[in-house]
Amino acid sequence: MAIEQRLRRRIVEETDRHWRNHVRDTGFTELMTGKEPGHRIADYVDDRTAALLKIGFDTRHEATAKGVLRKRSMGDIWIHSQGMFNPVNIKSGLLDPAGQPNVVSMQKLLDYLFRRWIDSYYLLIIKFSFDPAIAHRVFLVDLLEWMDFAIYDAGPGQIMLREDAFYRAYDDGYEPPSKTIVEKVERLFEMFEQQLRVLFENRTRRLERQRGLLDDFPAAGFVVDQSAMRFLP
Repeated sequence: MAIEQRLRRRIVEETDRHWRNHVRDTGFTELMTGKEPGHRIADYVDDRTAALLKIGFDTRHEATAKGVLRKRSMGDIWIHSQGMFNPVNIKSGLLDPAGQPNVVSMQKLLDYLFRRWIDSYYLLIIKFSFDPAIAHRVFLVDLLEWMDFAIYDAGPGQIMLREDAFYRAYDDGYEPPSKTIVEKVERLFEMFEQQLRVLFENRTRRLERQRGLLDDFPAAGFVVDQSAMRFLP
């Protein structure tokens, strides 16, 4: 049934209000100094945002069959709406229009859909910029509705968000076309199958190349030759 629209707006409003009030907190501003501030900010913001949602909404964390907290859950937090709990993946960091962050494992997403455990997969995106002043933006979208702005890499098995296209479409008021859950799953599987075939073809070519080198290897003898290498002092 997904998260009802009124609740979606409230999640965005409360998340936006929280970070508007706390971007100048000492704990946050300290993260802007030092190495890799984007990663440092992401961990901090993800934890704080999950805590915020637990206070203001009916939420749960996913558990294993033994009742133990699932460490790699589909959602950082699950929000109750319309009789079910919906996975929400919190993605935060520095605003990078050219970025393509990983958002979810394709295999895991398909598994949950095929088992009929979910019918949506929400991304709560909180992005920060610091030039000239601290600013942030908040987005809440169902990835299954915004798949036109995602790509899949069968190597690592991750679905990635094309942030440049996503931000432009969002700002232009893009409305995803209405699709049934069957159409959404078929679209996912089409991406999954296509990229697996590409991966298989690439790995087959690599195998053939390496096999050819192996076949030639015994006849050439073995003498170390570093003439094609370059070294620095």
